[in-house]
Parts: sequence; structure tokens; C-alpha cells
Amino acid sequence: MAVNLKTIEDDVAAGKIAPVYLVQGTDQYLMDQAHQIFVNMIPEDERSMNFATYDLREQNLSNALDDARSMPFFGERRVVIIDNTYILTGEQVKNKLDHNPEELLDYLQHPEPQTTLVLMAPYEKLDRRKKITKLLQEQSVHLSFGNLSENDVKKIVDIRLKGQGFTITAGALQRLFQITNLNLSQIMQELQKVTLYTIPEKEISEKMIQATATKTLNDSVFDLIDLIINFKVNQAVLLYHQLILNGEEPLRLQGAMTSHFRLLLQVKASTMSEQGTAKALGIHPYRIKLARKTVQNFQYQQLAKTYLQLVHMEQQIKTTQRDPELLFELFMLKVGHSNN
Repeated sequence: MAVNLKTIEDDVAAGKIAPVYLVQGTDQYLMDQAHQIFVNMIPEDERSMNFATYDLREQNLSNALDDARSMPFFGERRVVIIDNTYILTGEQVKNKLDHNPEELLDYLQHPEPQTTLVLMAPYEKLDRRKKITKLLQEQSVHLSFGNLSENDVKKIVDIRLKGQGFTITAGALQRLFQITNLNLSQIMQELQKVTLYTIPEKEISEKMIQATATKTLNDSVFDLIDLIINFKVNQAVLLYHQLILNGEEPLRLQGAMTSHFRLLLQVKASTMSEQGTAKALGIHPYRIKLARKTVQNFQYQQLAKTYLQLVHMEQQIKTTQRDPELLFELFMLKVGHSNN
């Protein structure tokens, strides 16, 4: 049975606890939230006796299932969490452990009623061709965190901030999404910092996000590309110099710029929807949304010309001894000249 995180929280609070749960997804924040729900099922003073976690990359499945079959010790319930259940995927892991999935199949036929067995699968997809995977998805309570949409993340952020008595402006929220590339775990880390910064105002502004957020190379490149295609030569050169001064490797920076610009060209050329383009390129739809917004007022030929000049600059960095900062200045002058 497929459910969401709120359903599990409500069921646990009401005492409606299933014998087996399957929790799947790649977002660490949501996986941690789910994990904590199961930890909290056991009173803190009983956890040393009635709570255990097993990692299939390091511990044997049979040991975890033996623990799950054990009766609770001076308590009403035992919780056993099996982490990194790669046996449900097609992933090949090199270790000395020889797991037998048939043991899990046997357990599912007769689960211990006083034990809650939780299988954590931090993977995007599971292999439904495997008998154990198919059976788990059908017979357990299945919580799956797929690719979160922008609206999904907005709802989660809104609940988090309202619970702390904070509000956030639309501009600040979009800037936060851009800086984190809509990664929920990073968003929550940044919110933790900015909520300390905003006390006692309780309103998060775009300026506050800008002041407290940890800027990644991806975010800096986003800003740099925006300056390049809008022919803001002086500002682009200053930002490039600052990135190099901050210790950014020229070739790594160049590779990120080229990759980002290639995405702009692909998005400009695409006639598919955001979702269709995202699926075809294998990236999150939010990146497609940002790219479309960036290129909406530019012609494909104009973007392609700049891209070729950027590729030429990369070749020069790799094949000559010329100063990358000088090459970027020359590149910007060519961009400005060719588009005037």
C-alpha cells in the first residue's frame, strides 16, 4: 500500500502500526524524517533493548531478520531498521556478505506482530523484476519519495516555516530554490541558518537569503551565464576574477560554464514540455524552468554563437599557456562586439 509521510505520522500517533514498511527515495531530508518517526516509536529508555539498525552493506540480512523475530524486551514493541537494501535494486555491490532474499520472503509470510520491520531504500528506482521487490511493494506499507516538484517543495517549506512562526517572500523563496537547485536537504540546511539570522523579524527576504546562503559553483555559474548573455561585460569579468581569486580552478569553472550553456541551447531548441524536456535530458524539471526563463528573450543563433566562442575559449585554456582570466576578458569583448 502506497502512502505519504503524513499518513504514517497519523497512523503511528493513532497506534495503527503495520508490521513492515518500505521507505524509498533519494532525498536525504525526507528519508531522515521517515527514519525519525520509527525511532520515536520506541521510548528513549527502551531503545538500547528494542531498537536496532542494520546496514546491508556491512551486516548480514539474516542477523537483522533474527532480531526482528525476537520478542520485545521489557517493552511493547521492537523496531528493526534495515538500511541500504540494495538487494531490491539491480545494483551490484562488492562485499563479502552473501544475502539470501528468500529469508526476507519467508519473513513477509509470517512477520512478528510485535516487531516493526523497516526497509530503507535510498534509491531512485527499485527492480520490480525481482520477486522480493514486487512482493514488498504489494504487501508492505510503501512510502516513496519520487522527484519532488516545485509545488511539493513549496508545501514542505511552508509547513516548516509556519511551524516556527516564519514567513518568506516570493523572491526569497525563488532565490533559495535557485541557489540549492531545488534540493530539499540543502534548502532545509539554508533555512536553518537564515531563521537564526532573521530573529526577531520572522520574515525572510531575498537579501537575507543572499547574505546567509552558501553559494555553490552551480549558483555562481548561473549568475555568470546570465551576465554573459546579457552582455554585461564589466560585471561578468569582475565575477569571473572573484571566482578565480576564491580558489576556483579555471578548467572546472570553464567546464561548468560550457555545460550550463549547452543546457540553454538544448532547452531553446526543444519543442517539448518542461516535463518532456527534463525526461529527455535526464535532469530535474526545475532546471528546465530556470533555463527557459533565461533564454526566452534570445534567438537560438545568438546563443549558439556565444556557445561556440565559449568552446573556443575552453580549447585555448587546455592547449595554451595563456592566462585564463585574460582569455575570459577577450571572450567577453568578442561576445559584446558580435552582439552589438
